[in-house]
Amino acid sequence: MNPDMSFNQRKIQKNYRSITGHFPSVKNNKSIAFESKLESFLFLTLEFDDSVVSYQEQPQIEILVNSNSKIYSADCYIKRVKNLNKKNTIVEAKYTSDLEKNKDGLKDKLEAAKIAANSMNLDFEIFTEENFTEVQLFNLDFLYRYKLNPLRNKYEEIILERMGKLEKIKAKDLSSSISSSLSEYSIISNTIWSLVANGDLNTNIDEETLSMNSYVEKL
Repeated sequence: MNPDMSFNQRKIQKNYRSITGHFPSVKNNKSIAFESKLESFLFLTLEFDDSVVSYQEQPQIEILVNSNSKIYSADCYIKRVKNLNKKNTIVEAKYTSDLEKNKDGLKDKLEAAKIAANSMNLDFEIFTEENFTEVQLFNLDFLYRYKLNPLRNKYEEIILERMGKLEKIKAKDLSSSISSSLSEYSIISNTIWSLVANGDLNTNIDEETLSMNSYVEKL
């Protein structure tokens, strides 16, 4: 199967039952349409996944249900970095309540989609709200603004040079160690988070919401 494959896409239509919109994707260098908050959350997590090269919304694949051929529109096709132990992936984004409420109607379709994906040497995954916590979501959303608009200034080199001599330090202490000027504090602080968002520094996004009391670490 061609690793650079792409799929026909179902066009998302606005309707009163779903939340539609466009997610500004850095990895795709364009906006990606979504029709639920869960789909936009999926896209946000993919932007921070180093195994992901790009992704496509609403990929359509042919599935076989009760011996009948049908076109199935999933929610995302993920193209991953080559030479990793991860396959490109078809993803269905569903809230657990919807999976439970519609389990009889969805069971055969999802199983058929998995079989079809596997026949194309692709993985098939179901993404739910259990794939992330509210803390993780808040932190990714906070950091993503710095992916969209990374800061480029003189403090980048200073911060990285300072972190080269440290294991970890609170963001506020790192900022104050560079300058005691209140007018520069905001610039330095935002530069720290820009470096975290863009993979030059590390922090823990899993346990608590990010603040200047959070620790940052060198990679």
